[in-house]
Amino acid sequence: MSFSGKVREIEPGLSGAGRRIAIVSARFNPDICAGLYSACVAELNRLGVADSDITSFSVPGALELPLALQALAQTGRYDALVAIGCVIRGETYHFEIVANESARG
Repeated sequence: MSFSGKVREIEPGLSGAGRRIAIVSARFNPDICAGLYSACVAELNRLGVADSDITSFSVPGALELPLALQALAQTGRYDALVAIGCVIRGETYHFEIVANESARG
């Protein structure tokens, strides 16, 4: 598709100042999830979210993430929710079940 005339690009104005964020992280695959969690907090801080406005929760694994996020969403206390989990493909069907069901949730 072709557009004529000047195209105006809209830059995202990302500011997290004053925003309340909840992070729910799975305890399974702790090395990977810990790295993701650290990077998430660093990015939220870069965007202006204060540490005091970040609340962290942990759940056993990826299957529990959707239920925890739903419960937190229903409180209305948070401006955004972040899910952190990792599902690693193995030689069994377990990967398919966990990946599909956590994504469905």
